[in-house]
Amino acid sequence: MKKILSYFLIFLLGAGSGAAALIFGDPSLLSHSPKPVVASLPYNPLTAISVTETGIESNLGSSGHYVSFNVEFNVTKQALTAQGGSPTAATGGTGTGSPELDAKIRNDLITLARSTSYQEFTQSGGISTFKNQVREVLESIFGPGTIGPIYFSSLMTQ
Repeated sequence: MKKILSYFLIFLLGAGSGAAALIFGDPSLLSHSPKPVVASLPYNPLTAISVTETGIESNLGSSGHYVSFNVEFNVTKQALTAQGGSPTAATGGTGTGSPELDAKIRNDLITLARSTSYQEFTQSGGISTFKNQVREVLESIFGPGTIGPIYFSSLMTQ
């Protein structure tokens, strides 16, 4: 019994020191999102893949208002495949061909919508500002300079 207790104690101490090393030694290991693999490839409209994310709905930053939109954008083939998307599934369909990547894009765009107030959205130039913010979100996922034109095929605020 004493031997089992000592092994258990050694295991607990090892697990505790390993967790402490992760938290205090390099905390970025716990919350680090990988950098885009294709950060240096420029956007080329001849080889870009068209992606459509549909049915994005969220409350806006101000209470009582919401936004619903579909976003279409072009992304370089290399950036799409580097993040787990499929060029053949993305072309002509909805999404990137990867449920995980689609969920990340949708969640990040919903977070953006929730941080935008109705007044910011409806003021002069508000849609252009929102489109630029959508570009920043997409480039944070796929890499800088990998996103082409962005279109809202459907956009409704209320």
